[in-house]
Amino acid sequence: MLMISYLLLSLILFLLCYFKRWYLLCWLSYATFLISFLAIIPLPGQDEIKYTQPTQVVFRFDEHRYLQLTGYGCRGRLYYIDDQKLIYYELARHSAEVLTEPFAHMPEDYIFIPYEDYSAIQFSQDGGHSFDSIYIQDRDLNGDYRPNRETTESMVVLNNQFFLKDKNRGIFRSPKPYGTSSTVLSPANEKYLEYQINYMGERWSDAPQTMPAIHNNYTGWHQWRCDPSLKQEITVYNRYNPLIQLQAKLRHLLGVTTKGDKA
Repeated sequence: MLMISYLLLSLILFLLCYFKRWYLLCWLSYATFLISFLAIIPLPGQDEIKYTQPTQVVFRFDEHRYLQLTGYGCRGRLYYIDDQKLIYYELARHSAEVLTEPFAHMPEDYIFIPYEDYSAIQFSQDGGHSFDSIYIQDRDLNGDYRPNRETTESMVVLNNQFFLKDKNRGIFRSPKPYGTSSTVLSPANEKYLEYQINYMGERWSDAPQTMPAIHNNYTGWHQWRCDPSLKQEITVYNRYNPLIQLQAKLRHLLGVTTKGDKA
């Protein structure tokens, strides 16, 4: 009501001074009318809160090296990031899924990141600057075999070598040193492949009977982590926000500040 009174009073003064030719008073009353009108006119819109795909660290090698996932429900775009070396490598554009089995990875130059279905591994030999893919495969007289999410028990990367424990076929591992695109093999098929091109001789010696133990000084995670219910809020700012703030100041100046006004 006070704002309407300001408008009516300024309008009456404007009309009076116009007919009386009191031009200075006309301008003052006209300015009062404009200020009152700007203070009372409703402005459209308000700031909105929307949700976008959340980004979270799903695995950490150490304090500077980690895997980051952007997507809903722990599935989406996966990056390998090294803050110290300024590496930001996209491992999967939209289809990566968080692993659930135990996984420990010493922060070494060789990096092994299994696919979510364990059909293959993305690996890097240069500290994460570039990655390649190899299939995890075991071949014997009964045919081909690959681990999957139901048969994989745990994984360890130690001394630049990858180890995967499978319920059915024992321990799969990469050769040492890696250095080639050879498939990852388990101990069971080495004799079968002894005369095949995939066999690497001494690079496959000393087949482990148990999974290697991670070092005591390991500071990384022992499992991937992800919050499937995580939401990331963003504020969509109203384009009339500067005018809304100006209007609040005018109302405060005129003594008609309302609840919710931002001075």
